[in-house]
Parts: sequence; structure tokens; C-alpha cells
Amino acid sequence: MRLSEFEEIVAKALRGVPRRFRDILEREGIPVLARNRVPGPLREKDRLLFGLFVGVPYTERSAFDLEMEPTRIELYRESFEEAFPDRGEMEAEIVKTVIHEIGHYFGFSEQELERHGL
Repeated sequence: MRLSEFEEIVAKALRGVPRRFRDILEREGIPVLARNRVPGPLREKDRLLFGLFVGVPYTERSAFDLEMEPTRIELYRESFEEAFPDRGEMEAEIVKTVIHEIGHYFGFSEQELERHGL
């Protein structure tokens, strides 16, 4: 799949997120980015990384924060393609991953998200 197709699927998944959460992401300038592959330093031999939240969670932000990198959410096309050859399954997992990473932005830990099936 081309990156542009993946971007369309990610955008569609984001449109399915409740408006009040999308409004916060938009107001705060938090992009949800579609990337081709996981950056080298984040690759693990035995584990696929579908997405990543980078930055300070919304619940922990203050006017005194100095950001080293822009806050963002990234999703990785190659990981989804490797794990989900079926397009429908892939799209469902992209929706789940978008919600999962937005959850991190709103301060939920990995354990809390897992308890909610995300």
C-alpha cells in the first residue's frame, strides 16, 4: 500500500474519534502522522510497533514545559502491513491504535489502556 492510502485510512480513523477529543488535538496542534516505517532506534527484533505518542501528556502539561520534540502521534504503515495482510483487519487495528495513542496523550498508562481493551 502506498503511504497516501495509509494516510487516508489514518485520517478516516481519526474522524471516528469523538469530536471533543479531536477538538483538543486540533486546538493544541497535535498531529496524527502516518509514517512508512518505525524509526531505526525504536525498532525491536521480536516486536512490531504500530504507533507512538511523543511528548508530554495533556494532563501533565504546564506553561513551563520545554519541549525537546514536537508533541505528536505517529502510526507506522509497514508494521500494520506485516501483521495484518487483510485490509479490513488492518483498518480495524488502525482505529484501535489511533484511540490507544490518543489515550496516552490524555494521560492514560499502558496498563490503563489494556484494561479498556486498547
